[in-house]
Amino acid sequence: MISRKLIRTDLNLLVALQILLEERNVTRAAERLSVSQPALSKTLQKLRDAFEDELFTRTAHGLVPTPRAEELGQELPNLLESVERVLGDAEFDPATYCTSFKLLLPPILCEALLPGLIAELHETAPGVQVITSEITPDYQEQLKKGEVDFVAFLALDTDRDIHAEPITTLAPRCYMRREHPLHDKAEFELQDFLLYSHLRLYLPGLSRENTSMVDDVLGQYGVHRNISLETTQFASAVGVLARTDCLLVANAGFEASGLYSNLIVGRELPAELQRMIRNTHSSNRGKMSLLRHTRTSRSAPHQWMRTLLMKHLSGPGEPVEQGQQLQAIK
Repeated sequence: MISRKLIRTDLNLLVALQILLEERNVTRAAERLSVSQPALSKTLQKLRDAFEDELFTRTAHGLVPTPRAEELGQELPNLLESVERVLGDAEFDPATYCTSFKLLLPPILCEALLPGLIAELHETAPGVQVITSEITPDYQEQLKKGEVDFVAFLALDTDRDIHAEPITTLAPRCYMRREHPLHDKAEFELQDFLLYSHLRLYLPGLSRENTSMVDDVLGQYGVHRNISLETTQFASAVGVLARTDCLLVANAGFEASGLYSNLIVGRELPAELQRMIRNTHSSNRGKMSLLRHTRTSRSAPHQWMRTLLMKHLSGPGEPVEQGQQLQAIK
């Protein structure tokens, strides 16, 4: 509850008091505050009235604070620093910053993002916590209400106050278990690709029929895959790959973490399939974007975290050309 006394108090008086405590001299304090000595003398009188104390006594050596002024001098630096942070003027330092950021991410992007991001945060910003959850249909409302800070998703029908920044993703690859018959086959053809059953990842929050660019392209050529499992859970898909001869088409961003390198390997898609993708229009060729509310555009911590997220979401290696960017989950 804000008191009437606080409402009536001019916070500039506290700034003047802090400068007077530091300088112990009216002339030097007036110079720092860019005011005249008579104006500062009037300010000092207002401070005396507000605190019902003389605050300073004049001596030949300058101003000497009263016990009440010394008590205030213990509290004022932290108080003014807090006000400065609220006003946004304090310099942002990740090394000393303590907060949490809430992210909504598809599981496969968690696999690609979190190992590198958290490792960097431990080195540069140990006080920062990351909380992740899966995408929910109301993700835009959560961004607007400040319930989440960032969302990685397809930029579909985003509202005007939601900013979407495309993520430069790596081209998809075909994943299989290390002992798969195709692992060491020099010529990996489309017929080989279609010979085996497949797993299909889809994005939470979208219908399964609207998330497979590969199947959309193949269907336009009258070709179809045999899908054994559809799931949003990348880790589960890896477990199935490791125990079967199924194949999985997925973005390559997660490979840098090395979490599954002892279980699965990736191969480039068959050249014929790559040509089909280049030469065929697909309404499912969406681009993953990092979404945030425009309210955070001037927030130094959010801009810093945005830079880290884009760095670790884009993955290592050469960026994919704009015309070749493919949906992160196929």
